[in-house]
Amino acid sequence: MDDNKEQKEQEEMKIRKMIADYITHSPYKLNPDTKIVDRVVRGLVMRKIKYGYAYCPCRLVMGDVEKDKKIICPCVYHAEEIERDGECHCQLFVSSNYQAKDKKGE
Repeated sequence: MDDNKEQKEQEEMKIRKMIADYITHSPYKLNPDTKIVDRVVRGLVMRKIKYGYAYCPCRLVMGDVEKDKKIICPCVYHAEEIERDGECHCQLFVSSNYQAKDKKGE
């Protein structure tokens, strides 16, 4: 049981570093809502442990290596989604001028 917890912690550190590195070299930033970031990171960790790659947690893993490599975080779809919506589908990455949505007013 401790091995699994340790593995999760190690993978989480690697994924958080990958994300931090990515946002320093991209025009995007991390969602300011830490609850969303933590949720997505947990999903990435689980998929990394299960499948060997940090597949986007809001996309379906098909089992086809060529198709699935498109959904390794950051997925190939995120730039278009951020351009269109101000955030990627899983809300991990957001535009540089991102304004959080007011969930109460929706």
